[in-house]
Amino acid sequence: MAGMAAATGSIEADFEVLEAIGRQVEAMIDAMLPRGEIFRTLRQWLTGHGELPEAGEVRLCLMTMAADLELFTPSASGVTAVDRHCNKVAPQTPSERAALAALGAAQFRLVRILGRESQGTVRLKDLVTDETLLLLDAYISPAAAGLDAAMRLCPLPSGRHVLISPLFALDETTRLAAMKFARPGKPLGHRCAASLYRDVARRGFLPVPQYDAALDAPALADEDGETLETEVEHLAMRWIGPEGTTRLEALILEARQLASVEDLVDACGHYSQAGAHAPEGLKAAFERIAALQVETIVQRQRAGLQKDADALDAAAALIAHFVAQGAMAASAADLLRRLRLRWSARPASGSSQTHAAAAELERVIQRIQALRAKTVERGCTEEEAMAAAAKVAELLDRHDLSLDEVSLRNSDCLGVNIATGRKRRAPIDSCLLPLARFCDCHVWSEEHADGTLHYTLFGLRHDVEAARFLHELIEATFETESAMFRYGDIYLSARGGERRVALNSFQVGLASGIGSKLATLKAGREASKAKSTGFDLVATKHAMVHEEIARLGLNLTTRTRRNRRYVHGEAFAAGKAAGSLFEPHSALAG
Repeated sequence: MAGMAAATGSIEADFEVLEAIGRQVEAMIDAMLPRGEIFRTLRQWLTGHGELPEAGEVRLCLMTMAADLELFTPSASGVTAVDRHCNKVAPQTPSERAALAALGAAQFRLVRILGRESQGTVRLKDLVTDETLLLLDAYISPAAAGLDAAMRLCPLPSGRHVLISPLFALDETTRLAAMKFARPGKPLGHRCAASLYRDVARRGFLPVPQYDAALDAPALADEDGETLETEVEHLAMRWIGPEGTTRLEALILEARQLASVEDLVDACGHYSQAGAHAPEGLKAAFERIAALQVETIVQRQRAGLQKDADALDAAAALIAHFVAQGAMAASAADLLRRLRLRWSARPASGSSQTHAAAAELERVIQRIQALRAKTVERGCTEEEAMAAAAKVAELLDRHDLSLDEVSLRNSDCLGVNIATGRKRRAPIDSCLLPLARFCDCHVWSEEHADGTLHYTLFGLRHDVEAARFLHELIEATFETESAMFRYGDIYLSARGGERRVALNSFQVGLASGIGSKLATLKAGREASKAKSTGFDLVATKHAMVHEEIARLGLNLTTRTRRNRRYVHGEAFAAGKAAGSLFEPHSALAG
């Protein structure tokens, strides 16, 4: 499958181009309406098949389809109405220039909606070319994932695309009929669009699930069933109520847990709408909630939590989009800009760390990286992996015992993303929880918009660096030991699908052995660790990480897995042995 070029440039700037494209299309349609081309096309489609509705979504969709077809129908010389418009208009701004260029490069495509890439973009797959595309869109719901659609897309310099045709889903019959127009190496042309639009007009179109990130957030209801609007508004009303003074900590925690793009947009939007007739203190409550949301998102970004990397940019782009549409007042954008400026001027937490403690931390991290160069980059056996794990444990213990509680409290927490590239769990994933416990970290899993499984390791910086190194070590061990297993008697004596079962069983056993060995090493570390610092270092460290997770508004849940596995007994035992028989030694000490 063809890859997707990384999108560059601001989403907010792309939304400005989207608005400019919309103005150009509206100008072309306004010029076309008096000439009757749109209604002539509709009559050709509907005569003998139905009537054009008087009003409503169906009428709007049909008229937009007819307008799109007329705009891109080539004349005898091959020139379209869009070509003529782009050649005639003199752009006044960079956005207008980009809009005209995008319109001139528009293509009609058959696509599959893969899911939301971020709050401002949706990932698509072109069904003809297998390209992966990013669609600039704030409304398509995650529930639309898996649907096929026909789209007229304009490419932007950033690598994202803009939709300028009506949005509807294709059923299997319509999709197969449209795919007959596909030719290798050639884009879909006018004939495909004309045939598909006519069939959809006559048979009816399927809507694509959409939502308004600012205006259609999930509603709450009180005990009497009366709507309390969004979670943000519900929180703001409780903030100014009598309970707000006695439960301030709980309200702050709830605001942090609402630190998402949609909820931040909602808070800024309500702030802009709270006028003179709003209850006293409500506008200030929305501002306070938005400030906590921005603070939390910034802290997540500084902690390295990848999922929030572009959250503030996405929120700013959505607010700019809604302001341009008249759905929000400009003060919503002003509030977010002011809050971002406030936090961009503040130093990251942990900057008060002493020079000596910071230097010691860097030495530990350098030693861990030196171990990585000796092992991960050249591959390793389970014996070498366990030896490296023992050395890492020694380094961590030595560093922890050199810290006092003040230095520990000034240490930064860090989150590291592990992208598996898979949509299902694999045996190696079972190593992550014992690995996290071994390094005094937390670990959680997330499913991203494309369906792939990601893990996040979170804890103090030196602990997370050690956990990342050991995870890479375990990955290298799985490759090395699995390759050796393929040359062994158990695998070679198996036939057909039995070999796949045997290899999977070996890896399940290997993961079990590694997990058990890490748990044993951890128990040994805790039993032998001297309490020379005068305080319980592990308990203090765990309390710090829990406090940071709460401050970042992360609402983690635990799920018990009861997977029943059918394994090859000998292969499992061989894997278990590979993961548990070797004892740590000092061959990699340096």
